[in-house]
Amino acid sequence: MRRRTKVVLTIVCIYLVTFTSVNIADLKVGFDYDDTLIFSTQAFRAGERSGNPYYSPEYWRVVNNSFNLEKVKLVPMTTALLYKALGFDVVIITARQGYGGEKLQEHWKWLAKEFYFERNKSSILEKGRFVAFFGDSDSDITEALKAGVKPIRVKRSKESDYKGKYHPGQYKECILPFSD
Repeated sequence: MRRRTKVVLTIVCIYLVTFTSVNIADLKVGFDYDDTLIFSTQAFRAGERSGNPYYSPEYWRVVNNSFNLEKVKLVPMTTALLYKALGFDVVIITARQGYGGEKLQEHWKWLAKEFYFERNKSSILEKGRFVAFFGDSDSDITEALKAGVKPIRVKRSKESDYKGKYHPGQYKECILPFSD
């Protein structure tokens, strides 16, 4: 019984030191949204079906308010939750336009301290104390490298409609296993 108590107390102490250190240092970890944290193909299909011109403000309003059609990707979400449990601020950055995105931001408030609609992700990554950025596309990886942040590739689902800018390992980045 004494041995178990010591082991548990040691684990709790390590956790508390880690959590406190991360909080004091104000460390952050970033996640791309589409095809990284969530599988969003259905939301984009809803935008297409709406009849609004592609990439118009009306199109983005439909896409951004169709988050109920999106599916969480298990391994990346678990990774985000682990970072959050260790005291890191989780930040979501999406290249989408922000039209009508207030409800989407509100929906993810439980996970992410900040949620940005920004194509130039390195501008956000350079401002914070980010230790890693998780993304699926080549541009996610290059934006992290540009900002001096460790990039980690998340695999896309084979069912994703978006096929461009995807060459895992091209930048010698780490690849999150089982993340598709």
